[in-house]
Amino acid sequence: MKEFIEEIKRFFSEKHIPVFGVTNARSLENEPSGHRPSDMLDSVKSILCLGMPVPKGIFKCRERSEWMYWRAACIYYRNIDMVLMRVCNIIEEKGEVAAPVYGCFPYDVKGKGDFWGYIGLVKIAEAVGIGKIGKNGLLFNSKYGPRLLLGGIVTTASLPTIAWPEKDERGCPEDCCICQEKCPVKAIDKRGKVNRVACIRHSMKSPIFSNLMKADNLGSEDAQMINHVTAVDDHSMYRCIQCVSACPYIWIPLCPPSLPPLRAKVGGLL
Repeated sequence: MKEFIEEIKRFFSEKHIPVFGVTNARSLENEPSGHRPSDMLDSVKSILCLGMPVPKGIFKCRERSEWMYWRAACIYYRNIDMVLMRVCNIIEEKGEVAAPVYGCFPYDVKGKGDFWGYIGLVKIAEAVGIGKIGKNGLLFNSKYGPRLLLGGIVTTASLPTIAWPEKDERGCPEDCCICQEKCPVKAIDKRGKVNRVACIRHSMKSPIFSNLMKADNLGSEDAQMINHVTAVDDHSMYRCIQCVSACPYIWIPLCPPSLPPLRAKVGGLL
């Protein structure tokens, strides 16, 4: 399996993926029913998560940064999904089974404005060791802060546990509350708990989906199908990225003194 991981590392290097990790799927088996690795794939043994950083300049734009982020996300999620599917094929060429956990769509619609990923990518990312869930509900990575977009894989392959590059991830500094203070709808409380419905309703909008939802007698399955068709990628727009733009750690090229230094292994991916 060591050679197997090296092959995946080389592929990620070619695709400019700077962060990834692997761990045992059992680490997420306490998640709610329907959102566990075993709910997605029988005989699952390992989970993998990768991250791609959005350029700092997207968040630093003085005007129209939300539109810039919207375009970046559209491009990145497609790229991430293609990488995931190729890695799934690499795994299956070894005689195992693998399924992607896509970077964005599809997901479950639990209620109006309440969206659930099939498996929470931030939960996978934290489990594999590439960051900690931050106070704004996003993954906080010691090098990239909260600006990583994520993708994941569940597989029957028994892969060795790895976090690349190896580092001591401690998450958001305890004394920093800027994302909470800057949230325009106060969706983040002082404990770091995020009101996901309030956040999504304010930060995202799909004009086509909003109009179609006005139809009478629309069932939940119909709403979910229409949402996936009319609200994916280019059909949706982001109206708020304040909790990321305001984070002081996205401007720092390496770990600030209050965070642990990087301890990357010599050679390999980067």
